[in-house]
Formats: sequence, structure tokens, C-alpha cells
Amino acid sequence: MVPTVEEYTTLLRCSRIQMDKVYFRAANILTFTKKLTKITRMSEQWVTARIKQKGENRCIP
Repeated sequence: MVPTVEEYTTLLRCSRIQMDKVYFRAANILTFTKKLTKITRMSEQWVTARIKQKGENRCIP
């Protein structure tokens, strides 16, 4: 998928701090699931399903 001209101009207007925030959360969730997979010794699919089940609170039942 290719961004439109409007999307590019919006990205260029964002400050560096805002752009970092956009990508920080996605990277943080991936790291969290990997760590949780190692701790619980469950599959990555199981961990992802439990996180989605509880919402984005990152709380495991």
C-alpha cells in the first residue's frame, strides 16, 4: 500500500517526538509478547489471543 500525498505531508508536519510515539507502541507490544511467551512457555498465538481477550491492558487471566 502506497501512502497518498496527503499522508506524506501530514507525516512531514509531525514533530520527531510524535513520530516516535507512533512506532514505539507497536515495537513495545511485540517485545512484550515475546517476553511473555518465554515466561509462560506457551505459544505466541496463545499469548496474542489472551492479550486480545483482555483488551489492550496487557493483563493475562
